[in-house]
Amino acid sequence: MTRRKQWEKIYRETVHKGTPKRSQPWKIYSRKTTTPGPRGGLPKPNKAVPMKVNEHSLLPLMLEQFPFLYVSGQTLSKMWKQQIAQVEQLRKDAYRENRSKKKLQDEIEEALRRHDLLTVLIKKEYEHNKRLQDFKDRIHRQKLTQSKIKENRQQIVRARKYYDDYRVQLRSKMMRMRTREEMIFKKLFEEGLQIQKQRLRDLRNYAREKRDEQKRQHQNELDSMENYYKDQFSLLAEAISQERQELKAREKSQAQMLYKVKRELRSKMEKEIQQLQYMITQNDDDAFFRELEAERFESRLHLASFQYSKNPFL
Repeated sequence: MTRRKQWEKIYRETVHKGTPKRSQPWKIYSRKTTTPGPRGGLPKPNKAVPMKVNEHSLLPLMLEQFPFLYVSGQTLSKMWKQQIAQVEQLRKDAYRENRSKKKLQDEIEEALRRHDLLTVLIKKEYEHNKRLQDFKDRIHRQKLTQSKIKENRQQIVRARKYYDDYRVQLRSKMMRMRTREEMIFKKLFEEGLQIQKQRLRDLRNYAREKRDEQKRQHQNELDSMENYYKDQFSLLAEAISQERQELKAREKSQAQMLYKVKRELRSKMEKEIQQLQYMITQNDDDAFFRELEAERFESRLHLASFQYSKNPFL
């Protein structure tokens, strides 16, 4: 309300002053907006200065920018009312927006506070439930461990009892088996002795029979070999005597044949010598050739091999 009163005061002062005199706009624009060129040419427009308009300074700024413009008091009053009404509306909107923002911020902070509180409560409840569950699990594990220990003890007791019973039964069974096995072994040993005795007796008889049979076979073999060699010796003696007779007959026939050949050769040589002597005495020209032929024949005669059959009469 204080700022509204201030603006109303400014509005009254402006209305009481009235509108300013009509000025020459071409002078104002030429003086403010143009500058002469560097060489006296056309003027160049100046750069526009950026304006700063507040929420209450729009109308005064427009009046300042357009001092040559005539505005009636009624229109100016209406414009001031519109400006003030718009400012009030903007303030209300800003206040409402700030209020809604503050309310929203309060709601957000309240929601965050509730969320943090709920998170803390949930965390505490979770920790409590976790501790409770850990306690229950620990109790359950303790009970389970105790039950397992108890069950293991019972199993150990039952196993020990079963083992003792089994050991007693096994010992009695082993004693019975040992007694029975001992009897079986003793009986088997006696039977083995009898079998061994009978077997040795049979082996001795069999060995005696084999020795007698081998002696008989050996004697028979000796007798047969003696008869065989006697026959062979008799046959060999006959063959040797026959071969001696044949050899004597062959030597005799060879001697006769040799004597006959020598006699024939001697007579032949005597005839040839006589012929040679006759030829030498008859023809002295052919003596040299005849001597050569005689020497050649003699050499051939020395190299000749005399053959004769086994039968001297052939």
